[in-house]
Amino acid sequence: MSNQTSTSTILVSNTSYLVGAEIVAKGSRLFSIMAMAVYFTPTEYGAVMLALTIHEVLRLLLRSGAGVQIIRASDEALPLFLGNGLLIQWLLCSLLCLIQIVIGWSAQWAFPEHDIFALVALMALTYLAFPAVSTRVFLLQRSNRMGLFSLISSICIIVENITIAIALYFDAHMMAIVIAKWCFALLWFICFSLVPSVSHKLSYHKDTFCLLLKSSSQIAISEILRSLRINMDTFIAARLLTPELFGIYSFAKSAGIGLAMSISQAYTSALYPIICRRTLKNSNGHKIIFITTFAVSSIFMLQALAVPVYVPILFSSQWQSSFDTTSLLCLVAVSSVWVDTYTTFLRSEAQYKRDCHFCGYALFVSLLSITIVMPNSPTQLAATLLTGSVVWLLFPLADITSRYLQPNPA
Repeated sequence: MSNQTSTSTILVSNTSYLVGAEIVAKGSRLFSIMAMAVYFTPTEYGAVMLALTIHEVLRLLLRSGAGVQIIRASDEALPLFLGNGLLIQWLLCSLLCLIQIVIGWSAQWAFPEHDIFALVALMALTYLAFPAVSTRVFLLQRSNRMGLFSLISSICIIVENITIAIALYFDAHMMAIVIAKWCFALLWFICFSLVPSVSHKLSYHKDTFCLLLKSSSQIAISEILRSLRINMDTFIAARLLTPELFGIYSFAKSAGIGLAMSISQAYTSALYPIICRRTLKNSNGHKIIFITTFAVSSIFMLQALAVPVYVPILFSSQWQSSFDTTSLLCLVAVSSVWVDTYTTFLRSEAQYKRDCHFCGYALFVSLLSITIVMPNSPTQLAATLLTGSVVWLLFPLADITSRYLQPNPA
């Protein structure tokens, strides 16, 4: 009983640290959105958000490295996992840097209305700052030191968002987002370099490296599908909508689901180390997670209700038409936090194939919904995505039901 109470306390504590830090950090994000809304036209805003989305799709692949295995590794296997994991992180970040530059170069044909090659290519260089401290970050999460992790993460995000506003004030224009990303990467590297950590260095052990590479590859497929599920609407909107309408949609997304998804990611980051301890596998543990997930998802429902209040107050008249779109996208985040919690469970059990299957299913549902409706306005696109997000829930519901009905082997 005491062990269950302790675990519950850790979960609530971790969630409070990360979600609280994200709320503070995203307050600064709202500040940067306000600055961009002042200095950019809707067309320019859309171009900037398209470049940031390309970067975000690939940045989420950083979660597909060795981190998942290092966090759940046994104490005996940890030294080998750290050395080989560091090697994998260097390979992953170098590859992501090259891929993003190539994608940025290709974007001039995919999205000819938006000149974003320089933005995408320069942001790609930030990946090279992450691998050197990546294993230190994983060890912090492994030891449930989420207070320190969330503090550093929040400081970096706040500095990034303030840098955008300052750079815009000094006429950096669209290059402001590049300068901000560089500041974030440099500060991230410096802060985590100062965190005490288990001594380890880059190494290669064939069996361990292959094991980590195999699991990382499976997680990478899931992350690609998940990242596309979250961001594919931006690419579709850039193709279907006029540059001005795309700018309005991009603003609605950044003011709505963009803020909400960061809180969702913070919650699942807090949840994963706890699940890996195998102390939340009973019915009481599931109840705790259900209540916590419901509380987090309630934040998004409240945000959807608050949109008609804070958008008119914070933003000028050219953005007022985004009310309905922003509210609908906030509701999409409600489904997202539930399915992200489900996939966190799958990863804690090393069920990477099932994780891939779900991510593929969710992406297919969203694409099929958009193909059937062919929305021609931001609000229609948001409503279509909301409908698809409800259908996402059928997969985990069917999976959980089948497990519950499965006969006990004992």
